[in-house]
Amino acid sequence: MASLEEAYSNEYQDIIDPELAYDLYWAGVITDKSAFECPSDKCNAKVTCINLDQEKQDMHQSPHFRGYNHSDDCDATFGQDRVAGVESPTASAQSKFVKNDSISDVFHLKRPKNQFAKKDLKGVDLTKKKKKSNRRERSVTGEEFYGGSEYYSVRSLVSKFIRYKKDGSLSEHKINISGKDVSYKSQFKGVYQQPIVALPDENLIYWGVAFIDYVEKKKYYKLTFGETLEYEGSGIRPSFFISETMISEYPVKNLVVKRLEKISKENDKRAFVFIYSKPHPSGDSYINFELESLDYLEIRYLDLFDDLKKKI
Repeated sequence: MASLEEAYSNEYQDIIDPELAYDLYWAGVITDKSAFECPSDKCNAKVTCINLDQEKQDMHQSPHFRGYNHSDDCDATFGQDRVAGVESPTASAQSKFVKNDSISDVFHLKRPKNQFAKKDLKGVDLTKKKKKSNRRERSVTGEEFYGGSEYYSVRSLVSKFIRYKKDGSLSEHKINISGKDVSYKSQFKGVYQQPIVALPDENLIYWGVAFIDYVEKKKYYKLTFGETLEYEGSGIRPSFFISETMISEYPVKNLVVKRLEKISKENDKRAFVFIYSKPHPSGDSYINFELESLDYLEIRYLDLFDDLKKKI
């Protein structure tokens, strides 16, 4: 079996990475985790997206592609006989491309228009060759991919944050947002008694344990962090709101609704919450985060406490 950075989706009719495949699956655009093939125009190997149907909280590994029985001329696989990122002069053509983990991941703040539009497969030749231009660019030497992974939601960044936090490498890995590289360590900030005036005037991924309540009368969820931020000498627990309208308009709503409903009905009502935003005072007694998109939110169950204690 060979690992792949990308695969061709027969249902979506394009070459995509595992994270986009994951979002498309939970949005109902693609339905079969085995309906993929090798992106190389020299190979028609069947590909499966592992963990496509699992919640990220339950995964031991992030979603990833596995290909089977690649052709001898395949030029899309890496990691067949070695660890990704390690040079091997004697490597076969099947494993000559490796991923460069030192290059920044990219967090796109907006998704492409119609990214979740279902494809009309009527009259489409599913055996049509893939275009090389759709594949990720490689360096001049052909030995590594340009760029890190590309993401459209905080969910994916949180998975990497947890991994890097456990192995102590948060400062070593970078995220590119709007053309600016920042480390995972500086981009993620725990909510813990900071003076609000000392916080950056730009969006970060704030995180911490929060209470989730559903307000039936107003048809929204209220999420309130357990820890405080300081404003004018007072410690105030920041909060934000998720309206039913925002949920209904979100293509990947199944990933959000399940956790919101379950946690809000429990006696404890607490969860780990990550939000890409910045806090601002509202009057003298409140601090709020504005949630611009549900792509900017991730909710994890409290057993993340135990997960964070594990060492890689």
